[in-house]
Amino acid sequence: MNKNINNKIPLIVLDKEKQNIQKIVALLKNIPELEISKVSGDLDLFELILQEKSPNAVLLGPSYKLEDIEKILIANIDSLNFVKVILLVDEISTDILKKAIKLNIHDVIKYPFKHAELQESIKRIENMFLIPSKEKSTRQIKEEERRKKIHKKIAIFSTKGGSGKSFIAINLAVDLAKLYNKRVILFDVDYQFGDIAIMLNLYPKHTIYDIMSVINQLDSEMLNSFLTTHETGVKVLPAPIDPSQEEVITIEATMKILDILSDISDFVIIDTPSSFSDNILALLEKIDFLCIVASKDVPSIKNLKISLQILKQLKFPDEKIFVILNRADTKVDISIDDIEKTILHRRIDVTIPSDRIVPLSINLGIPVIIKAPKSKVTKGIRKLTRLLLEA
Repeated sequence: MNKNINNKIPLIVLDKEKQNIQKIVALLKNIPELEISKVSGDLDLFELILQEKSPNAVLLGPSYKLEDIEKILIANIDSLNFVKVILLVDEISTDILKKAIKLNIHDVIKYPFKHAELQESIKRIENMFLIPSKEKSTRQIKEEERRKKIHKKIAIFSTKGGSGKSFIAINLAVDLAKLYNKRVILFDVDYQFGDIAIMLNLYPKHTIYDIMSVINQLDSEMLNSFLTTHETGVKVLPAPIDPSQEEVITIEATMKILDILSDISDFVIIDTPSSFSDNILALLEKIDFLCIVASKDVPSIKNLKISLQILKQLKFPDEKIFVILNRADTKVDISIDDIEKTILHRRIDVTIPSDRIVPLSINLGIPVIIKAPKSKVTKGIRKLTRLLLEA
């Protein structure tokens, strides 16, 4: 089922309580993008929709719980590329969000919901229902295809502190901005220990914490005013100065900010915390690529192997993963072949050597791409840049 002739998204409302269905239908009347095609209390209908792989949005709950549909979703996991499930819950918990991500549920919303929150969720699936107009010119279609090829959101990740992920995030961002003339934003999601601003020798007026007071009114113009611009043209949204401020920043706020940053840039480079936190699990649904940084020591290699296993369990596409070996020339009797065998023959995509220029550039607050453009470290960064642009 595609978008109907009125250009509205077909929505199916499912809940075992008739009163809930009536209330939900009443709330949906003020959302013009939607067309309620069916209402039901029967999960057999839900299973049938999944089996048919017919494009639909499904608003499910709150009487039905995640455990009521878990087996159905697992049995029809491929269908969730076509059927977008929005789960209504009484309370949002970390456990529910983690399970929802694993099961490829599109969104989890607290019930009763706010119109703006549901509209935002619907907006993220709207393109699935769009039928290209016959009136579109070839030029318009080519432009849309070109834009789709731009990989906007790239997360730099490691489960071990001191791996060099922030260093790589900064230099990748600068390379994209300076060499390829891209609009780049660095988003520091390591809310407790983020160092992006310090490493760039910036003294920002605002951090993400300051945005929380206006998060409900936030738009692209307002968000842009919170960014700090580096001399290279890279814009930065820093982590909070006080680690305790992390508690105020919700996952929903992080995702909203990321969506808006994507609208005002060509690339968002995301520096992440060193764990599979709730923010990371949510980010996996949105990013185009994940760059995992490791080094030549046993704990780092072990963590790399575990990370790749977790990503496989979460069904994160392997082609979206790049493995970076930092300080790759360290002489510790561990070869790249040994590492690749340990991680089940997964290729190391980029190697970056050790060089005293790295700590020097960090201490000076000058990216190595600028400080030493001909160094082997810079060559490693530039290989990563090319791989991401060509992928």
